[in-house]
Amino acid sequence: MTASPARLAAVFLTLAIGGCTPAVQPDASVTPKPVIRESAEVDIPVPMLGVGESFGADLRGDGHATITVTAAEVSTLSPDRVRLVVTVAILLDKAGDPITGGPENFRFLDTARAFYKAKTNTDMSGPALPSVPLTTTGQRSGGRFFFDLPATSARGGYLQLMTGNLVHAIWKI
Repeated sequence: MTASPARLAAVFLTLAIGGCTPAVQPDASVTPKPVIRESAEVDIPVPMLGVGESFGADLRGDGHATITVTAAEVSTLSPDRVRLVVTVAILLDKAGDPITGGPENFRFLDTARAFYKAKTNTDMSGPALPSVPLTTTGQRSGGRFFFDLPATSARGGYLQLMTGNLVHAIWKI
């Protein structure tokens, strides 16, 4: 079968302008088949925990850590501001690839859907949660961090354990 020069010119022009997807219709009719996409991503539910409950985190390189929010205390800073102080304990159950854990892995989501970053300083009672490289099975880390919040935001909010934008676990406050 030989294509006419006009048809060859149209195909060439379409490929040159539109990339490799020709807009010219084929001579024979084609019935489109439904496209079924199989996602490689698995929707993993994020566990909702209470204060005092532990979360088993799978880490890179087949590592595993147990993270427990042991306390969440609210103190009044002013009539319209409160401080939520959170105490966390981390146990590296099984070493894998080195990973760093600390207050940067936590944020607070209040009832109005606003996010707050964890803070640390020396005016808390008890030691601040350090940012620690987790490398050895049995290694422990723990301490406190806080969130300064509007007075109406602390109760009913959620502490989130994060890596980047990925939420791994949530503790209801």
